[in-house]
Amino acid sequence: MMQIMTFTGSKGGVGKTTLVFNYAAWLAQHNYHVLLIDGDFQANLSATYDLITNENTLLDVFIGGEPVIRPVAQNIDLLPASPNLDRVEGLIQTKMYREYLLMQWMRLHVDTIQSYDYILIDTHPEFGLLTKNMIAVSDAVIVPLEPSEYGFKQLKTQFELRMTEYQQDSIDPRTGVSDIDAQVYYVGNKIQHNTIESRQFREALATMPNVIAQIDAREIMRKSTAQKQAVVEMPASILRQYPGFKEQLITQFTRMTQTLQDNQHS
Repeated sequence: MMQIMTFTGSKGGVGKTTLVFNYAAWLAQHNYHVLLIDGDFQANLSATYDLITNENTLLDVFIGGEPVIRPVAQNIDLLPASPNLDRVEGLIQTKMYREYLLMQWMRLHVDTIQSYDYILIDTHPEFGLLTKNMIAVSDAVIVPLEPSEYGFKQLKTQFELRMTEYQQDSIDPRTGVSDIDAQVYYVGNKIQHNTIESRQFREALATMPNVIAQIDAREIMRKSTAQKQAVVEMPASILRQYPGFKEQLITQFTRMTQTLQDNQHS
């Protein structure tokens, strides 16, 4: 059964794009057909695949243009971002059903959409109309959290308040049921081994529901997007500099995938 996941949050710099890039590569290695949607006008995910363009992008979904999905790797396709995505809020503000425009486009192209096993959506760290469109089509919303001096619990609470408000604003008056039914999950990310902050972070994650993965902080993750090569595809000569990390990442991706599959079927 196809799954749509949106990776989002209330703060930038938590590793969303890096997670999406590496998770997609791992899924593709397991012969899953993956569609990536870059919903961030900074277009970092698109840049990782050398696909920076203003033509036939995600923006066209919202302005009546012709978005084009491009193959970018074996088993991975991409609907790229446009640097002009930051204009979407103003462009669709007066449209009917402005929070469901991506859903409407997917419905019109249902055969294409259903040809994928997974759709992974990267977003800009905000909760505007663009992100709401992504959440509206999603089965799961993945929120990366990291040890933070500003307090990851506050960021988690802030996101949950906005999500709850969106769900309540989207209640169908005929049924009393919200149209937004995506389940929110959390990924602990960038966790150091030798800091008090990270130890306290792990302890807090252990008490939180819906934490589906915990990924250690390693320079190799940052390098994966900079060098445009996922960790699971790196040669042994590089991986041996980070002993055990690839195996740890695979374990966490496996756990994450299994949890999401189990919950979708329940």
